[in-house]
Formats: sequence, C-alpha cells, structure tokens
Amino acid sequence: MRAPDKNRFLKAVKHIQCNEIPLFEHEADPAIVSAMLGKPVDMSLHSFELPVPDVIEWNLKMGNDMVYFGNIWRLARKEMVDAAGRRHYVDGMMKTPASLKDIWYPDLGALRGRLEEFLRCIEGTGLGIVVCGTSPDKIVSSAMGYQDFCYAIYENPDFIDDFLARVQEYAMKELEMLLSYPVDGILLTYSLVTSTGSMLNPVMMEKYADVFMKKQAERIKGAGKLLTIHTDGLVEPLMPLFIDMGVDVIHPLDPCGGAQDIYEVKKRWGSRTALQGNIDIGGVLAKGNPEQVAEDVRRHIEGLSADGGYIVASSHDLHQLIPPANIYAMRDAVHGWRK
Repeated sequence: MRAPDKNRFLKAVKHIQCNEIPLFEHEADPAIVSAMLGKPVDMSLHSFELPVPDVIEWNLKMGNDMVYFGNIWRLARKEMVDAAGRRHYVDGMMKTPASLKDIWYPDLGALRGRLEEFLRCIEGTGLGIVVCGTSPDKIVSSAMGYQDFCYAIYENPDFIDDFLARVQEYAMKELEMLLSYPVDGILLTYSLVTSTGSMLNPVMMEKYADVFMKKQAERIKGAGKLLTIHTDGLVEPLMPLFIDMGVDVIHPLDPCGGAQDIYEVKKRWGSRTALQGNIDIGGVLAKGNPEQVAEDVRRHIEGLSADGGYIVASSHDLHQLIPPANIYAMRDAVHGWRK
C-alpha cells in the first residue's frame, strides 16, 4: 500500500496531470471502521467523531491522501437508535419562534482542541486535512425538520430569517477559528438538494441558502484555502452557482439513479472545478465483487483524470452493506494505477 501524499490531492484540484490519482474517502459506517481496525468502536458516532488516533488509523488503512475533520451540531435533533447502536435522524424539534430560546452553540474551545489533536496526529504522515464548516441552511432545516422548514418559509418567514441569522453568526466565528490553522481546505454542505434537484425554487434557494454560503465562500477564498462543496443530490443545475463562488471541488457526485452522469459533468464543467466521488454505493460497491469494483474505479480514472481534476471516492459514504473486500478493491485499484 502506498504512503499518503496530500500533494496528489492538491495537484488534482489544480488540474495538474500526475502519474498517480488521489483517494479521499470522508466517512465509513462504524461497523466498517471496526472491521478495518480489528477492534470495536462506538457505534453511535460518525467515523470522524471517533477518538482521533482511531480516525487517523482508519484513514491510513483506507489509503487516503487527506483526512476529513467534521463536527456534528445536533441542534434539536430527534434521533432513534437502532439495534447496533447507530443514531439516525428522525425529525427536528424547534418548530416555533419560542423555541429559539433553547438554541445552544458548539464549544469552539473544544472544537479547537480536537482540531489541534488532528493536526498533531497527521504530522509526518503525508496526510492533508479538509475541515467542515457549519452551513446555516443545514443546521436550521434539520433542527426544525425539513417539512416544517419548508412550510415556515411561507407561513413564518421572519422566524426562518431570525434562526438563520443566529446560526450564521456562529458559523462565521467558527470559520475564522478554522482558518487560523494550517488546514488545506474547507468543506461546506449545500443540503437542500435531492436526487431530482433543489428542494426550493431558485429565488428561495438564494435567500435561504446561497446568500450565506456565498459569504462563507468569499472568506474562504480570500484566505487562500481550497473550497469543497458537498451536496448529496443532483448537482449539475447548480454548477454555474458553484463556479461563480470559486468552488474548487464538488463532492460526491451521486449517480442519482442514472439522472447524473459524471462523465457529462466532466465535459461541461471539469476544466473549472475538480470532481470527487461517484463510485456507486448503491451499485457496484454494495452489489459487485472486488473485480467489478476495481474495473469501475479504473474506468472512472481513465475517463475523468485527463489534465487532473478527479479524486476517487464513493458516491456518498461507505455504509454498512458494503463488503470490506470491495472497499479494499477500490483502494488498491487507485493505489495500483499509473499513467
């Protein structure tokens, strides 16, 4: 297995053709992490929330060139716990203006301490780091519940405006803290998107999502950092917005049941931003065999890496139904590829 090298990622983002391709998988189900580390882990946490040494060890076994640093702000979330101990989002509980009195904010001191531990642990490994910033539309919509958020836009827009403003104030403070460290990039989440497109019309998306992200993007780019946008759904209609914001990487390019063709996205937009992901978690990774996974990865590399601009990763994250053998096949296909 090759050693990590963040320069593979940085060169790909800058569209520099290299002999090797970067691998950057953000997250795996804790059962997969447990299998790869050969020990039990806390099933109630996301993989990036685990103790820092375990996070770094998993990234090294994954063969990543970068690590993902994230923090889940579980504001007013109603969650259920499954038989294995995983937490699953059910709904939000802040439904009215009166509930704003219950808002709480993550401890920036604790977040700072964990980031410093991450940076210490990756020193000398060759790994780079992308850190996740807070996206106001994601926090507010999940804290309210997505359906109630959409209703309130029409029925009580002042409530939405007030809630978003409070979260944005925290998000900018958090962003300044993150930018004070030697991180390689910042990731923002564009959450109000499904496999068929945006949840709101363009005017509403501009008011309740875009305006906040544009302010964050301006600060990130002004600080000279790379900007990754994570959006789970159909991204191509949003590409002009992301290009205008100076987005460097789009992640994770979900196939959307065939509605989104990464090769067409590459043809139209690939000279202006890098693409990360698209190895299908609902298809070949979950249902194929290792040979099929390796072939699909090689097909992606051959079709997308000309002049740089492609980073191998799954089409979302590695869920519990993906066999570890297929994960290793993805990793080894990337590590074994040479131009």
